[in-house]
Amino acid sequence: MPLPTRRRPHVSSRLATFAGLLGFCVYLVACATVAPPVVEVADQPPPPPAVAFAAAEPDTVVVVELDWPAPPSGEPSPAEWEDTYQEALASLARGETDLARDLMFSLQDLAAGPEPAEADTLYLEHRRSIRRRLALLSGLLAEQTAFSGRTSAPDSVLASEYLTARGLGMPDSLVPASGSYLSSLQADLLKVHHERVDRWLDYFTGRGRRHFQRWLDRQAEVGPLVQQILAEENLPEELIYLAMIESGLSTRARSSVGAVGPWQFMAPTGRSHGLAVNWWVDERRDLERSTRAACRYLRALHDEFGDWALVLAAYNSGEGRVRRQLRDNGHDNYWDYRLPRQTVDYVPKFIAAASIGADPAAYGFTVAERPALAVEHLAVNDATDLSLIATCAEVPEEQVYELNPALLRRATPPGDSGYLVNLPSGTADRARAALARIPATKRLTWRKHEVKRGETLGHIAGQWGTSVRAIQEANSLGKRTLIRPGDQLLIPMPRELQDLARKRAEDAGRYIPPQGHERVTYRVQSGDTLGAIARRLGVSVAHLKQVNGIANPRRLKIGQTLEAYRPPRKS
Repeated sequence: MPLPTRRRPHVSSRLATFAGLLGFCVYLVACATVAPPVVEVADQPPPPPAVAFAAAEPDTVVVVELDWPAPPSGEPSPAEWEDTYQEALASLARGETDLARDLMFSLQDLAAGPEPAEADTLYLEHRRSIRRRLALLSGLLAEQTAFSGRTSAPDSVLASEYLTARGLGMPDSLVPASGSYLSSLQADLLKVHHERVDRWLDYFTGRGRRHFQRWLDRQAEVGPLVQQILAEENLPEELIYLAMIESGLSTRARSSVGAVGPWQFMAPTGRSHGLAVNWWVDERRDLERSTRAACRYLRALHDEFGDWALVLAAYNSGEGRVRRQLRDNGHDNYWDYRLPRQTVDYVPKFIAAASIGADPAAYGFTVAERPALAVEHLAVNDATDLSLIATCAEVPEEQVYELNPALLRRATPPGDSGYLVNLPSGTADRARAALARIPATKRLTWRKHEVKRGETLGHIAGQWGTSVRAIQEANSLGKRTLIRPGDQLLIPMPRELQDLARKRAEDAGRYIPPQGHERVTYRVQSGDTLGAIARRLGVSVAHLKQVNGIANPRRLKIGQTLEAYRPPRKS
């Protein structure tokens, strides 16, 4: 089902909801149109800054003297703030909305920036007051623009006006629901103008340009599949940029804290949303499965918080933290929350990435023309090696490995009926037919075995129909390595696939001795050379280098043990 959306109430209902804000702002405008009593000023020292109000009579100006706090060096003065604010109110009262809007933006610039360290308390409180009044002024401007007799529908105008108001710190709960045709994510985030967003735009188009271009290249390949899933799940397609800032859309991404995959799920969160995470499989790495899990999680967050800025903040730092901020602040304006530095940057980073992604050429990026990822699914019963599946599909092994990063052992999990393996589009039928002709006993290359008390390698090898040496080599165990209860062993099986296991080990650079060869060792002594040792053991220098992984024959270490394998001696 689609995400629940806020009902768009009747105009009178919206105005009733916003009555508190309007009442306050109308009072402020009234100050500009109703003349208070004239104040006569006796002889005094030079007057402090003053505010002029337009009275009911055109030629009458009432001057109310106020003692403004002194600004720090180089900072705008409160008198300048008040002059601009009163002029904006007067312009709004005269119906000059364009002028009022320009003045509002000028006032926003005057009150922007960090709080000066040398400012006194009164100055800081005055600036905060101006910022609060800016939000109220923006609401009044939005309402007056929407209902000023324009021929367009007030709802659509109101929606457009309030998108601008969000950049001025307007709490979401004060924004009336309006008949906007924008998606909720666009309304909540993508129309926000904020200095933090600008900083990320500068980074992505500057020092981070190379990384972002790589993300765009990857998006050209996997983006259609991700956005198709988002559409099927009735979620905004722009959420693909969440995976982009999380991982660069990489299925093999892993963070320092253990978050994995394109959506960077921690293991408990992944499992709670339907992903298998175990010794055989980590579905956080699977593009399609993890995207559907992310959709379930994001929908649950949106059902709770109802605002995409809060949803993204909860996705990054946890829903518990956002709940506390809602409780402590009493409003849902993300931009005023006190959150960890990473989360403070997270939402602006998403907005910047989505803005560039919507029109990369406008920011100087190029979009690579790459074929979109197209896969088919092959249902496989029990443990089956991916290399065997690749052979059946008549495609390179590496291509199948790349499409199935979730299969950690390069095999489907044992005991799983109908596990879906990703194959290149157009190859699944061929692989299905070929695989059906292969007996199940010849598909099982690997099994996992947990050592139980009293078991030996010989007992385990006999149980699985393999050899002790095969188990030792598959698990990098020495001849004298002890196994203990609870150890996890990878078991190559059955016997029919030993040649395949041997070939894979050899391809990986490990030497696998022929059946029946004798293992001999030699401890390096002072003055030994690799040639002399090879003659002593009756093998070639190349054999010694391959078996012992020696790259530089001159770097033998005294006391180092070398091993070699010789054919059985003839009797």
